[in-house]
Amino acid sequence: MVFCSPFFHRNNPAELFAGLFPFSSFMRDQEKSSQREITNEEDLRDIQKVLGGKTENFKQLIERHQSMVSSMMRRFTRNPELHEELVQDVFVEVYFSLSSYKAKAPFSHWLARIATRAGYRFWKKRDREARIETVPLLETDRPLYHPATKMNPADAAETLHDLLNLLPPRDRLIITLRFVDDRSVEETARMTGWSEIMVKVQTWRAKSKLKKILLQKGVKTRK
Repeated sequence: MVFCSPFFHRNNPAELFAGLFPFSSFMRDQEKSSQREITNEEDLRDIQKVLGGKTENFKQLIERHQSMVSSMMRRFTRNPELHEELVQDVFVEVYFSLSSYKAKAPFSHWLARIATRAGYRFWKKRDREARIETVPLLETDRPLYHPATKMNPADAAETLHDLLNLLPPRDRLIITLRFVDDRSVEETARMTGWSEIMVKVQTWRAKSKLKKILLQKGVKTRK
């Protein structure tokens, strides 16, 4: 069983299932554009075929949604190799969980929830193992954002990534979904599996922690 996708190793069965925040509206528009022609009917047809034994149809799901998944996983790591592994991990989980998809919502929503949780687990694992090696912002040559200072998107994204790395994984996730990706409370709840009340409470806590970090770095914030 071989999936014809660049994210899978084609000649090694054992490995068959084996960078930064898009800091501009252009990247987000590209992501939405890549999804606009996809219909859930197409996904349902291929899912039924895969579950019926025609596993080669899974490649259609990969090719149809890998752009969205790839874009999402860039939120969780800037390392190209780790990014590719995360994308693979998402599709591995999708493949083995496919029978649990109930079609009560579009397949892309279900897939986004799996991707979000995979990224969150990655952050928690990295924090447990070695507390990701990051250089404190005060020790870098890159200045923090100031209203009077113009920053190019790449520098802004690097600064944002450094700031978010100072937060615990749960806070990092909620800030990313709510304010980097501009997701609504309802969307965030769907993608994380949390209740909307939990999302609101977690958002308030994460914002408070981030504000405290910014004040420690000498950045004024709005009240």
